[in-house]
Order: sequence, then structure tokens, then C-alpha cells
Amino acid sequence: MPERTDADGARTTTYSPRRRRLGEVLVDEGTISSSQLAEVLENRQRSPGGRERLGETIVRVGLASEEDIARALAKQLGYEFILERLVAGPDAVAVVPGSLAERHNVLPLRYEPDGTLVLAMADPTDVVAVDDVRMATGARALHVVVAPASAIRRGREQAYSLDRRAEELIDEIEFVDEQPDDDLSTSDDAPVVRLAESIINDAITMGASDIHVEPGQNATTVRYRIDGVLQQVTTVPRPVTAALLSRLKIISNLDIAERRRPQDGRARVRSAEGIVDLRVSTLPSLFGETLVARLLRKDAEQLGIDQLGLTPRHLELARDAITRPQGMILMTGPTGSGKTSTLYAFLANLAKSTHNIITLEDPIEYQLDGINQSQITSKIGFTFAAALRTVLRQDPDIVMVGEIRDPETAELALQAALTGHLVLSTLHTNDAPGAVTRLADLGIPRYLLTAALTLVIAQRLVRRICRHCSQPTEPTDEQRAAFHLTANDASGSVFRIGAGCEHCDDTGYRGRMGVHELMSGEGKVGEQLVAGGNSAALRRAALTDGMLSLRQDAMTKARQGITSLEEVLRVTPNDNEVDGTCPTCGQLVDDEYDYCPWCAADLRSDECRSCGRELQFGWQVCPRCAAPTLAAESAAQTADTAG
Repeated sequence: MPERTDADGARTTTYSPRRRRLGEVLVDEGTISSSQLAEVLENRQRSPGGRERLGETIVRVGLASEEDIARALAKQLGYEFILERLVAGPDAVAVVPGSLAERHNVLPLRYEPDGTLVLAMADPTDVVAVDDVRMATGARALHVVVAPASAIRRGREQAYSLDRRAEELIDEIEFVDEQPDDDLSTSDDAPVVRLAESIINDAITMGASDIHVEPGQNATTVRYRIDGVLQQVTTVPRPVTAALLSRLKIISNLDIAERRRPQDGRARVRSAEGIVDLRVSTLPSLFGETLVARLLRKDAEQLGIDQLGLTPRHLELARDAITRPQGMILMTGPTGSGKTSTLYAFLANLAKSTHNIITLEDPIEYQLDGINQSQITSKIGFTFAAALRTVLRQDPDIVMVGEIRDPETAELALQAALTGHLVLSTLHTNDAPGAVTRLADLGIPRYLLTAALTLVIAQRLVRRICRHCSQPTEPTDEQRAAFHLTANDASGSVFRIGAGCEHCDDTGYRGRMGVHELMSGEGKVGEQLVAGGNSAALRRAALTDGMLSLRQDAMTKARQGITSLEEVLRVTPNDNEVDGTCPTCGQLVDDEYDYCPWCAADLRSDECRSCGRELQFGWQVCPRCAAPTLAAESAAQTADTAG
């Protein structure tokens, strides 16, 4: 493609007058016929003002898609065509005004090391757009790539979302609680006030769970956590950072003069999405205060127990545990894994006029009808332990303790479970068997656990594949190795991936669901509790009793096309991480041992002699071909000998 050089040395693409016209390219490609082209040209003359471009007319009358037009334009002019998600670099966005990008429907992608600006265009024949961008940026050269108009529009909305919508969002969000006056509310600083409100409203609209404001050396980054993954949404210049942080601190009733110590605050806002509570935390860092706000939606739809992603067997175990008159149910997992939401679903299922249900929470995240919810306030001595003592004098049937953090709370909760109450609580552990180890570390005797523990649920959240852009895929070689997949495994599964579309902001995912690991306190697990088995022994006992690990449950959902193999790898721990202990007695053993020297268990790796699939400890038959395992045959021989 020919280029011209201006007097100042800047290079810009020019267009040859001898190139084939777009209509000719579309006809040659078979996208439209000659008669359709003639009809479109006539129709185009009747468009308002006669200003509609040929490609726009063809798309409007339904003869071709935006992708077809963009691909034909790229071929016509010899440009690169891009179909995948477009992500604009902050350095490129900073020099191209949002109004200019919107007017010409272009998206600046990045700056190359030689000073060339890479620009995505839906219509690269728009010479005015090219010249306007070159003049606005002063770029040494422009490298034009072609993409569908809708893809450019989505990329631009994400890149310029806060800047473009700052003015529009002022009236869409108002702070419920009256805030004190400050210098930032004056007309001179009104743009900063609007920026703070836009950041919050944008996060609510996009379904974010957290807002991160992170000062850097040259600029401040604003990121949202959406579906468990942090995404950068904008950057704020350093001179504006202090004012922005001060405004967010005022909203949260924090001291704007205190920048050396961490602070915690709260705010309540009302937007088009409903009322949202903010839990705000500040932390001094190298380049200023880092601020994180957790968004708690008060009007969020309450999940039912059937909407948690539990398999039919897991659902049966959970229903059985929550309908018992007494005992303890523990939810485990890291922060943000949905533990509280699952407990709320259980409580909503239990809420009846015949039950007195009391919750102790810090903070109260959702409001439930028919349940007495109490807010923990540690500053005045109303801790979980102190509140639990009082609650037990309130004649409760069911008690939910937000989190077990100390030995006193743990012992009181277990005592309550032993004295006729159903107790639900959370712990921070990696898996279900780890809950027992954690309680033992808090000084809880094993005999209390044996008598009180009903069910332990470990949970993670995986992203759902967007149903609008979901498409079949084949596992990569790395994924086959990571999951030990064979050709037979893949043939019986429906693995899918999201291609990215406007419904999922080009991420390929929309929403999340739980994957679970349920360990009952009965059966072989109960025997290990009595025997004092460690976490590894408990895990092996639970697997023998039929427990599915987090990875196994996630893989089941990946095989069904609900989530992707990438999500399974990202979220769930490897099942092989418990190696190094005997699967029967839990004693430490070396890798070269064939038999456990303490209990004589066979430690040799096992695989199906019929199909070669790797088998797990405790399986009686191969899950692929139903051939008996060596353990099953050995048990049968022992029974025959004894008979």
C-alpha cells in the first residue's frame, strides 16, 4: 500500500485510485450478486442525506455481516484483518481523545517502539479519520488494521468507559447517606466528584465485586474484579489521584487527613441496579494510599439451594445435613469463593415460622426475611464469641456464625452443635479435610469433632462460558497431560470455550457457579476422626466413601460444556498435592516404598488392565470400562479365603 511523507516526516497510508471497489470485491468473493449490488447502490442513493457508506447499506439490508464487510475491505486494501477481542493499550488511549475515537469509530491499540501508532478501523478508506488521528496524536506513523465495527465499538467502550460516561452517570447514582461538605464538592473540582461517582456506578453496572484504586509512579490504575478476575478499566493521572482518593474516603466517612495508617469505612449508594453497600479499606503504599471497595448488593437475587451448582448427589447430602435438628456444617475456601452465599441459600431453605434462626455476621451482606441477623462490632467488645454466648440464651434452633477465627468461638460453636442446635459456619482452608486440621490447631479435642461434625463443604467459583458465544473445542496437549485425558475421555465429553462477544465484554465468560467437595463426618471419615488421622488420611477416607474432589467436580462441569478446562486449572488444586503420606493410615512414606511399613497398604500405582486409565485409591471398578480393580479382586480373594 503506497504511503506519503509530510514535510514534518510523518508517514500516513494513502489510497490508490486504481484499487478495486468494495462492491466488486464482495461480488468476486460471492458474498453478494451483481444484481444485489445494483439494487444496493440504488437503495444507497435514497439513504438520509445520501451519506451512508456502501458497506453500511449492505449490512443494513441484511446481505452481509459487519465481519464480511471488514474482511472484504482488508482484502481490497491489503490490510491485516483482526477478528479476536480488541484491547486498547493505556499509552495509546491517552493520546487519542474518546470523542475523536467515537466520531470516526476507531480504536488505538498500541504504540510500537519506533513511534508507530497501531489503529483499528472499520473503514480504512476514511482518509479524514486517518488524518484527524495523526494530527491529534503527532504519531510518527500510523499502522492501520481492519476489524468489524461492533468489535471496535466494544473495545472502545471498555477503553473509554469512565471518561466517556462521566457526565452521563452523575444523575444515575446518588449517595443515600448525607455526606459532609468538603472542598471537592465545589464547582472547580466537580469533575473529580463525577469521576469518583462514575467509577462506582460503572463497577455496579458491570457486576464487579471489588474496586481497586492503586497509585503508581506515573499514574493510578483503577481495576474491577469481575467474575473473580481483575480487569483494568482506566488510569488516572497522578495530579488527580489525591483528590480522587479524598473523595472516595469522604464518601466512606474516613479521615482524609490520615494517610499513614490503614482505615476501614463504609458507604451506601443507590443506583439503577439497586442499593449497594461499600466496604472500603485503605492501605499506605509506596506511591500513596491503595483503596479497595467491596460491593455488597442488598437487592441481589437470593440464590436457591438448587442454583448453587451442586450435583444431584451433593444436593442430597446437603439437604440431609441441613434438615438435621443438630450438628455442625462448615463451609471452607479462600476469600471470595462464595461461602457466605451458599450458607445464605441454606438458611433461606430453612426459614420457616417454626424455626428461630439467628446469624452473627461481620458484615451483614444480605438481608433475609424471617431470620434474625446480628452485626458483630469488635470495637465495643461484641465479638463472635461474646455474641454466641448471648445468642444461645435466645432459644435458637439454627445459628449461623460468620467465621470461626479463634479457639473460644470454635469451642462455643461445637458445644452448641452438641446441645441440640444446628450450627453453620465458615473456615479458611484449602479443602474439606483441612477443616479438621484447622479446628485441631485451634485446640478443639477430637472427641468433640467426632460427635458434632456433620458435613464439611469446600467450595470454589468457576466462570460459566457465555452461552451467546460458546463453541466446541478440543483439549490442548498441555491440558491432556494436566488432566490425564485419553482419547476415550475426550470422545465422551463436550468441551467448550467462549469466543468473546458483546454479551460477555469479549471475555468468553458470563457469571459464575460453584464447584464443591463434600466430606461427611460419618463412615470411614468418622473412623479416621476417632483414630486421629491427619488431613491426608481423612482425604483418602473421604474419597473411599465416594467424595468427589474439587477438581473432579469441576471436570464434570467442564465435560458438560458449562465451564472451560482453563478455568478448572486456574481455580482448583491438583489432586496429587497430597502425595507423601500413606492413603490408609496417613503416615509419612517415601516415594520408593511399594508398601506402607506401618499398615502394609499397597502403595504401587494402579491403572486399569483393560483400558489403561489411571485409577484412584479406593475405586472398585474402572469408571470407563467397569473392569474390577486390583483392590477389588484382592478383597474378593480375602473374603473367599476367610469363607
